[in-house]
Formats: sequence, C-alpha cells, structure tokens
Amino acid sequence: MFKLDSQGLEEKIRRAAESAFKQVRSRHPDEEFCGYALYSDADAITVCPSVNSRAHLEQMIANDPGDAEYYRWSPAEWNHEFEGAEHFQEISNYLRAEVKAIKSPEEHNGFKQQVYETCVNVLEDLKQAGFFSDLNESGVLVFAISDGDNESEVDWISRLNAPELAEQFRNWIRTL
Repeated sequence: MFKLDSQGLEEKIRRAAESAFKQVRSRHPDEEFCGYALYSDADAITVCPSVNSRAHLEQMIANDPGDAEYYRWSPAEWNHEFEGAEHFQEISNYLRAEVKAIKSPEEHNGFKQQVYETCVNVLEDLKQAGFFSDLNESGVLVFAISDGDNESEVDWISRLNAPELAEQFRNWIRTL
C-alpha cells in the first residue's frame, strides 16, 4: 500500500502557503482580502494558492449578479489566483514523482485523499493560529479541486468556515 509522508508534506505546504499569502499581502497592501484558498487538481499532482480581494469580488458580482456564490467560492475566479505559486514548485514536483510510484487506481485514490486532507489541515491550522485575521466575518477559506468535483467539498468548507458561511455554500451546491 502506498503511504505518503503526510507530516513532511504538511509542513512544506504550510510554509509555502504562508509565503504565498504573505507575498500577496505585501504586493497589494491597500486591498481588503475576502478569501484565501489552496487548490489541487484531480490527480493531486499540484498545490496552488489563490487570494481574492473584496473589490474584485464586488466587481465580479456587479457584472454577473446571478453567479455571486460562484465568484465567492471559486478560487479560479479570484484576482490573485496562482500568485505566489512559485512557493509550491518543490511540492508539485514531489507530488508528480510520488504519483509515478503508485501501482493501482485504489492507491492513487488514497494518495489523492491524503494530499487533499493535508491541504485542508494546513488551512485549518493557519486559521487557528490567527493567520487569516485580516478576513472579516464574510471572508472565506477554501480548498478546491480545479478540474473535478469531490464529495468531501462540503465537509471541507464546513471545517474551514463559520457555520453560516458553510450553510450558504451547501445551499449554493444544492442549486447546481
């Protein structure tokens, strides 16, 4: 059975996330941020950051009010999507190499779940440490899969956000 070094990976992702998010904050000191995210892909061979500003979210919603929840919860639509991704290059190289060693679809599914869970754990830990103190009560934390769906998505959002926000996400998902 394939076993990922989750503890080592978690520490690397935490350092990369802190560096990427701090980089966005320092490059855009006048922006009010309303979302922070990590995302991966359907094969779990990348981890990337995304940050959204309140002004960008408001502009997207003004242009397309029917998709307000989509813009709120979709890191690929955020204005600082992928900014700071260079901090994750070593991690993504490691994940691609690890996938090559996997022998079966079952092992790959287990690997993906370990990577995804590790990313959610990092966001939870950063939240508990007060790293996202710049978010107001309507700010969101997201872990997403960029090119696929996952049945755990509602659970992840519930773990990362206030109950009211998680309920808004659940209601939005039900409409899709």
